[in-house]
Amino acid sequence: MATQGSLIGLANRKVALAPNARRTWQEELDRVPSLSNREFDVFRLLGDGESNRSIASRLAVTERTVKAHVAQILTKLHVESRLQAGLVSYAWIESLRTTM
Repeated sequence: MATQGSLIGLANRKVALAPNARRTWQEELDRVPSLSNREFDVFRLLGDGESNRSIASRLAVTERTVKAHVAQILTKLHVESRLQAGLVSYAWIESLRTTM
């Protein structure tokens, strides 16, 4: 599990993955299929940087439900924080874009 060097800030305030990010998060990425469908929905929105309130609104659930899903995501991916889960999600999304 790592966070340093996973993201590169760009001058125009956009964020990109460092070239080695997929390798950095590989163990966590391998655990993504263990997420339930609803946990995966929350996981994807974490990668977009959405707040619990925004996720709750988009998925038509309560913030409490989102928090429960986030807790399960942290456990299943073996990460320590919402930020790390978001980085894994972002790496997942980017890996899908590069394989299309």
